[in-house]
Amino acid sequence: MSDNNRVPEMKVVLLVLSGDQIEARDYLAATYPHAFIETVSRNEVGLGSFAARLKTLRALRPDVFAIATERLAWQRGQNLLMLFGAIAGASEVLMIDSHGGVLKKSRASLLLGSPVRLSKEALSSAMTFANARHELVRLEEEVEKTKLSPRRLSINPANPKVVYIRSTPGPGTQFGGAASHIKGVIEALLELGATVEVVSNDVIAGLDGTKIPLTVLQPESFGGTRALFDINSNLDFTRRAVPLIKQAKPDFIYQRYARFGWTGVVSALRAERPLFLEYNGSEVWVGRHWDNVGSLDLLARYEELNLRAAARIFVVSDVELRNLESRGVPADKITVNPNGVDTDLFRPGTGGRNLRSELGVGPDDVMVGFVGTFGPWHGVLTLAEAIKAIPVTVPVRFLLVGSGSLHGEVEQLLRLECQSRRVIFTGAVEHERVPGLLDACEILVAPHVPLTDGSEFFGSPTKLFEYMAMGKAIVASRLGQIAEVLEDEETALLVEPGDAKALAAAIVRLVGSREFRSIIGEHARAQALQTYTWKHNARRVLEAYRSWAD
Repeated sequence: MSDNNRVPEMKVVLLVLSGDQIEARDYLAATYPHAFIETVSRNEVGLGSFAARLKTLRALRPDVFAIATERLAWQRGQNLLMLFGAIAGASEVLMIDSHGGVLKKSRASLLLGSPVRLSKEALSSAMTFANARHELVRLEEEVEKTKLSPRRLSINPANPKVVYIRSTPGPGTQFGGAASHIKGVIEALLELGATVEVVSNDVIAGLDGTKIPLTVLQPESFGGTRALFDINSNLDFTRRAVPLIKQAKPDFIYQRYARFGWTGVVSALRAERPLFLEYNGSEVWVGRHWDNVGSLDLLARYEELNLRAAARIFVVSDVELRNLESRGVPADKITVNPNGVDTDLFRPGTGGRNLRSELGVGPDDVMVGFVGTFGPWHGVLTLAEAIKAIPVTVPVRFLLVGSGSLHGEVEQLLRLECQSRRVIFTGAVEHERVPGLLDACEILVAPHVPLTDGSEFFGSPTKLFEYMAMGKAIVASRLGQIAEVLEDEETALLVEPGDAKALAAAIVRLVGSREFRSIIGEHARAQALQTYTWKHNARRVLEAYRSWAD
């Protein structure tokens, strides 16, 4: 083609908020075949003042501004996000989700229509805040008055009926540990004789809705800020869910604590049943240090309401037990209930050999795997540094599975390693694919890092137990519950968190010793079978119910 006939190159800037980055890039490549696509992370464009973020995006000079999210219905502030791209100079702005949804608008339509849309949002937002505050005061008074002492009617200690509420807000919840935990607990409760009905604001990855009664109450996309979106979703979800829960007549209500959520509290009051709250950490802490949702004073009141209303509270670690006790929560309300694993699903021999061939991994290469959310405390930046520190003469390949806020940054750091296929990124994958990918590896890494504010590490990483069940050699950080579950030199190699050189050295050591890998892998699986299945987790929930019922 001559220079005169060459199609001018278009530039597409892709902002990855959540969802499948690879799928989003493929869509853009097909839609704009002559375009150059530049991927940026939330950390690159989404931090700082509006003026600073706008300056950053304008400097990229986008012709098209694309936003990748997991699900359009869950994406907060759509109008503001798309207007942001138009103001930055993009002639076309689109939002893509991981389920085939696309929202596309021209710069002209965004700029012309924005005053009316933003005015309506501002008015609706003010009404949402007012309604939420009024209802919060009423619920606080009602909980204080009743102390949630439900009448002990139709108690069924042997085979209780449970309504499981999942109302966790926002995208990014269909993959990773949260989805594994929800599915694991529900299926284990059923195996132990309970009857379970699920009321959720979204489908639950891996859960068979044809076998388990599942009601999905999809949210409306509304709210210019994260706090407003979550508050509005809670009001709407609670309004629709409570009558269903009351009609189900459960023996107890189990809710995974959700930011700006009180569905379990209202359901327990109206159905006169106890609320069992799964509390995986303070959302106020997360909002202050990781995910700036705003309205933290209001969020703190929501959180306190849930803790006061719950008949029993389940935490994943001793650290979180101490955190709640320091806030005045009675110790007899709290049960430490670590995460677990389905040892039938996660086991050796789940198709790894064929996957290695598909990935182009030779028989002499040792594969090191990481699965998880590329988030602040998962240590993915330390892992990237360790990968770069391992000499190219070491016969090792790396398989990085998952997505998250730091995915783009990690991929950029490992750009050369990706080009040489020493590092392979899969993006987010369905939960059913994870065992096979782990089985394709000989070594699995969990390089978690300390919390940035100096707080004790309170997590109980689901992937830790999945790694153990696979019977593979593990390298993990000597941090919090991780160091309590794993024994150095016996079920894993433990390294100091954040120490990339130590992480690299431990990986190299395991690469060089097949026998040692086999020994510690077998020990790890035996420990998972003995102590850390989802049945162990669900059994503690049922024991807490029977204790409450006595």
